[in-house]
Amino acid sequence: MYHILIHMKKTSLLIGLMSGTSMDGIDAVLVEIIEEASAIKAITLLDMTSIEYTPELKTLLLGLCSAQTTDIDTLTRAHFGLGEWNAQAVLQLLDKTKKNPKEIAAIGMHGQTIWHAPTKLPFPGIAHPFEIGGTLQIGNPQVVALRTGIPVISDFRAADIALGGEGAPLALIIDHLFFSETGKTVAVQNIGGIGNVTVLPKAGELYAFDTGPGNMIIDALVQRYTGRPYDAGGSLAARGKIDEALLHRLMDDPYFALSPPKSTGREVYGSHYVQRLIDRAEHLSFENLIATATAFTAYSIADSYKRFIMPEHGLDRVVVSGGGARNKTLLSYLESYLDREIVTGEAYGVPDQGREAMAFALLAHESLNKRPANFPLATGARKRTILGTITLQEKIDIVEPSW
Repeated sequence: MYHILIHMKKTSLLIGLMSGTSMDGIDAVLVEIIEEASAIKAITLLDMTSIEYTPELKTLLLGLCSAQTTDIDTLTRAHFGLGEWNAQAVLQLLDKTKKNPKEIAAIGMHGQTIWHAPTKLPFPGIAHPFEIGGTLQIGNPQVVALRTGIPVISDFRAADIALGGEGAPLALIIDHLFFSETGKTVAVQNIGGIGNVTVLPKAGELYAFDTGPGNMIIDALVQRYTGRPYDAGGSLAARGKIDEALLHRLMDDPYFALSPPKSTGREVYGSHYVQRLIDRAEHLSFENLIATATAFTAYSIADSYKRFIMPEHGLDRVVVSGGGARNKTLLSYLESYLDREIVTGEAYGVPDQGREAMAFALLAHESLNKRPANFPLATGARKRTILGTITLQEKIDIVEPSW
């Protein structure tokens, strides 16, 4: 008797939402995922939109990212307020693409990271104390589900942390699909507020880690001195000169010597770090300070590669994504420090600011199909696990109560 096994193709539409550590706004993408024999065959970006945070909202959120300025009432309200912002991003994308919410399998929502605390510290236990880390992303999924009528999968990092991991990085799944090259070691470097790299080795298991600061310090300095949100194209840094002595003092940072898995965030390289840097750089002109801060990001990335990638795997290519991919001065510094070919994700058809939102759409797809999506070699978790929490709601129109 012959058994004929037919593998049916399955096509799904999902939306991914991403708010990065740069706190610029929300990226929303609509993707089509084709699956066959329980394996992803293709993911295609159909369209995307972005909603920029207002200056007032960004100021409010930055205040929540400091232990000195956090207000519990504001934090609570921001959790629900960002739910409304994420819902509006979805509705804007649906209107742009003319898609019916019923066509969308799910929304993968990252939320806005407020605090990332992966270091394990003692916590009281019933029988005895135990050590635990944590992370906090806000943006209420119930709000998004009620406003859109689409299932929302969120809180992706929690399950990995519950298994002893750092909950980051999580974008390996999409980097492997888009950027792997047979016989080559490829580093996929995201430069958002924080820098993180996915390593696609020519042999062995892929892994990832946070390299350190990305645009976070540069943006804060530009905002402080000019009122602009960022150094467009790296033009300000291009006019300055790197202070090599200060650069090497900045590299004397214990984070860079830590072996992966490791992750970091605004709680380390946020406002207090920036103020200390300004105090140490009083002798520098503004342009020289921006040039040095830009070089610091590039040098810390290159240093991470030389410590944790190149000795074992070599390095054939670097693919850069995120807002930093648009900073020509930053890319030129990185290329000079590494002496390797550098391209942006655009060369692969992946928008600079769409990659992470696409990753969370893909993570939502894997959650729906009950498949694990974390990588313990990257996060330090004890094992692979299904990520995310699903929220199901019918869309409810807001009406005034009758009482």
